[in-house]
Amino acid sequence: MEIGAQMFTVREFCRDLDGLSETLKKIADIGYRCVQVSGTCAYDAEWLRTQLQKNGLRCVLTHIPADDLQNDTDRVIRNHDLFGCDYVGLGFYPFDDSVERYDAFSETYKPVAEALRQGGKYFMYHNHDQEFRKIAGKTVLQKLAEDFAPRGLGLHARYLLGAGGRRRSSAVSRTALRAGSMHPFEGLCLRPQNGGNRRGEYQF
Repeated sequence: MEIGAQMFTVREFCRDLDGLSETLKKIADIGYRCVQVSGTCAYDAEWLRTQLQKNGLRCVLTHIPADDLQNDTDRVIRNHDLFGCDYVGLGFYPFDDSVERYDAFSETYKPVAEALRQGGKYFMYHNHDQEFRKIAGKTVLQKLAEDFAPRGLGLHARYLLGAGGRRRSSAVSRTALRAGSMHPFEGLCLRPQNGGNRRGEYQF
């Protein structure tokens, strides 16, 4: 397993292209060879490719604005081809325990996931603790795994333990396997110790 740096943690240093360029260099200087690009300023795909190549880095996962995913999927695919990334992520969706909101996600993102698949990419969803809410007796994660086609949706898993204990960790793992992939980039939610933060989140 290769451990990469997710850039959401350092987003405050990436508010413009100069900051993003410098941050990529520093990430490479401390030994990382792959990154998840998320939470940064806007960037041109060719510019990002140049920065990655200059620093000996690979982008293995992104977070892309919902509007771009829904309305400009072909351009998203072309951009990811340019900088060599196959995993296209959505960072958040406001799930609750309503059928209507879940159905809205499904209706919106199934076509996106299929278009990405046809373009040789893989749609990734960054889960939070809200996806453990139940709708008609099933968690949102379970429903996602059942409703999306094989290789249609992967999990960029974040909340493994801290939000709900070991049973939730198992649920994420099972769902990710059914969905086809699991991308635990941002961290393992450990039990906080010695006055640590509430979630006990460990950032890679």
